[in-house]
Amino acid sequence: MDNNLIASWQAEYSRTSSTVIIPDGCRDLIVKTLANDKPNWFVSELFDSAELVQIEANSQWAGFRLSPGAQIKEQALLEYIEAKQYHAQDVESFIGEFVSSESSIEEALECFACDAGSIKQSAAQLGVSVRTLQRLVLHKTNRTPSYWLQLARVRKAARSLTHNTLLADVAQNHGFSDQSHMNREFQRWLGLTPVQLFSSPAIIRQLNSKGYA
Repeated sequence: MDNNLIASWQAEYSRTSSTVIIPDGCRDLIVKTLANDKPNWFVSELFDSAELVQIEANSQWAGFRLSPGAQIKEQALLEYIEAKQYHAQDVESFIGEFVSSESSIEEALECFACDAGSIKQSAAQLGVSVRTLQRLVLHKTNRTPSYWLQLARVRKAARSLTHNTLLADVAQNHGFSDQSHMNREFQRWLGLTPVQLFSSPAIIRQLNSKGYA
């Protein structure tokens, strides 16, 4: 598997439905097939909050998750698939021609995900100025360092929740100012509170799938 292709998934829906997608720091190459229609290929957006996605009846989906911060030649990729009339099983043979990553971005995102705490601390660990780090990350990912720091924090905090943990302790352990701050961040990114997460198995499965942090 190409290093920039970190996971793949498939789904099939017999009825019209909807599903909530939470931010995972990744973009996916997706193909949707509806009945006898021509396959529809597209690259998903980088989500900033939980999004409700509508699903058509009798649709089949296949997705290929690309690494956080990957550089995607989106238009060229989709035109190539269209011209070659490729299928989902062919993706691994050509994806590397259109998706790449830079070590500077990989290192920056890894630093943000490792509880660096602040942009200033991350910049110091990487040996660059705060301004340089901000420009680099914004230019290459179209998101600020704060986006990546906050996303990593809330995803890691969410995965650490158990029925036996005190929410105040989780908030403190993951750098939130207090439990109320953590609740607000959960609602912003995941669309639910920490307590609501316990009864949301679909969201828990997404949190445990491969993604950022």
